[in-house]
Amino acid sequence: MHSVLIHNIGKLVTPLAKDKDDSTRPLLEFHNAAVLIEGGRFKSIGRSFDLLNTTPADVARHDANHKLMLPGFVDCHTHPVFVGNRAGEFFMRNRGASYHEIAESGGGIHASSRKIASASVEQIVRESLPRFEMSLAGGVTTIECKSGYGLTWLGEERLLFAMKEIEKIIPQRMSKTFLVHVIPQDSQNRRVEFVQSVVEEMIPEVHERKLASCVDIFCEQGAFSVEESRQILSVAKQLGMSITIHANQFGHSGGAMLASELGARSADHLEYLNRDEIEALQRANVVAVILPACVYFMNAIPYPPMRSIIDNGMRMAIATDMNPGTSMTESIPFCLTTAAIYGKLSIGELLWSVTLDAARVLGMEDKIGSIESGRFADFSLWNLPTPESLAYFQGSAFADEVWINGEQVFESQFTVQRY
Repeated sequence: MHSVLIHNIGKLVTPLAKDKDDSTRPLLEFHNAAVLIEGGRFKSIGRSFDLLNTTPADVARHDANHKLMLPGFVDCHTHPVFVGNRAGEFFMRNRGASYHEIAESGGGIHASSRKIASASVEQIVRESLPRFEMSLAGGVTTIECKSGYGLTWLGEERLLFAMKEIEKIIPQRMSKTFLVHVIPQDSQNRRVEFVQSVVEEMIPEVHERKLASCVDIFCEQGAFSVEESRQILSVAKQLGMSITIHANQFGHSGGAMLASELGARSADHLEYLNRDEIEALQRANVVAVILPACVYFMNAIPYPPMRSIIDNGMRMAIATDMNPGTSMTESIPFCLTTAAIYGKLSIGELLWSVTLDAARVLGMEDKIGSIESGRFADFSLWNLPTPESLAYFQGSAFADEVWINGEQVFESQFTVQRY
């Protein structure tokens, strides 16, 4: 890794790790800035004039042309590895079909599972890669990826293999999660046996072969009960794996309280959340992961109480929930737009939710999520005047450049200056 000086930055905006417990989510704004990168990490941040004059002449220069610099975004909840699409379900919901009605008719997760069962690893990789490319164009430098559409071990193993192959190709940093999604259709009358196979065979296999570092479960009506979820996640925790929960998407499922009981790294969705649940999650230091694009896309469930979550002292991350059925978007900027509107969030709260607080969900808050000395040099450059413009332009904002570990990994071929 070589050294490089990024200079002539119009505005550099970042949260600071030293402020990570500050409930106001402050931002550092630095005009006419420069950053010196050595060994893939930020070394110095300062005024462009000063660093240009003090940096050795043999260090490469990169002119940012007055662009806006932001930390690399962290998309901490995605389901990007699948084949085909479920566009028809989008229109079924628009005509009044519910999520559960679609699932009971063989659609939803089961439809994706059937496609995985008939696909090769090569096909899964080929169809999934464009989603990572689109994510990168939206400024995402670290991405969490869940399995979950395989359902059976053969299907899940195929997805986990595909994720390992994708990780070799993409420039982004990947965090892999084994998701126990729903009971396979042919095991509906054998729930006890299926759960037993998850805890005695699947999770130990994932752990031993290092196929994923985290286990997630869908604790919800039509998926897994609180007791089943407790049994599955407790085994993962005993093995030293991180745990997280899809919780309270369609009601007060008990998933949020289970997340606090087990000390999960996060509770995700949380469309239904009361004060007792918020207080329990806050006491247990569980991060709330909010998926506003999913609510927008489904148009049938309420937005999570984002304002209450933050005002009660919880850490909160925002992610795309990128998936074929209920949130088909790779765009973090679009998620910021929906969260700004329906959560009444400030730009500081929005940026923290996709940088440092999202990094916290993945256990990486000491390495990524801000532009500070010693951290990995992950950042994006935008032809935008202010960070507020990310949300203002309603999903049409794309990064002009993306850098990971001090190396440029993306440059837009469609550069438009926005004012």
